Amino acid sequence: MYYKFILPQALLIIKSKKCKEMENKKIALFIGILCLFFTGITNSKAQNPTTATNKYEIAVDLQNFFSDGIPDKVLFKLNNIKDNQIKGAYRFGIGATYLVDKYHVTQDDDNYELTGKVEKTNFSFSFGYEFQKQLNKAIFYYGADIGSYFSVTDDMDYPKTDDYFKLYFIPFAGVKILLTNNLSLAFETGIENKFEYWKTEGTNVAPDNRVKHTNYLSRIELPYSLTFNFSF
Repeated sequence: MYYKFILPQALLIIKSKKCKEMENKKIALFIGILCLFFTGITNSKAQNPTTATNKYEIAVDLQNFFSDGIPDKVLFKLNNIKDNQIKGAYRFGIGATYLVDKYHVTQDDDNYELTGKVEKTNFSFSFGYEFQKQLNKAIFYYGADIGSYFSVTDDMDYPKTDDYFKLYFIPFAGVKILLTNNLSLAFETGIENKFEYWKTEGTNVAPDNRVKHTNYLSRIELPYSLTFNFSF
């Protein structure tokens, strides 16, 4: 029974170290992107906005890509073209993940016992619009997104589930640096306004417990998104 007691504490230490590593990677990535932005703006020559030739754009969010191996979301943009110039873009975002977390423990380094299994599924969707203004190789833009997020966590070894739902509205502003005619990097900051609801049924100690939460939160997201973009 002792190894079952110490396992959660060890996992907390490991998760804490992983969180610190993820934060360091985010900070390094953020600094690198900022340097690239300022370099692109500094080295770009004065020029008029180029004639629009690309109607669509796919933007992959890189915030957790290097730590988790998968992007948080992917944006599909439909450019609003007037007089052969891109004036703005409609934004459609989608994200989904499925996670199975298994815990195995052994006392003799040979016979492993499965002591825990958790399944987590989430899905997100967003819609928005951005207004754009090009200056040299930099495109400055602003707009707003509305969206929702739903997540279910099911502990397979205990009668315990967590259901989470979020509805949000985010005004944002960003800058995009053109690397080529088809590739670019973009950084956005936003003000997230969200309504959250989640319900927990059962716990490891008290299977009959039922808990419900609702709240409203407003905060600055820095960054709101950090994307690698492909236009076509």
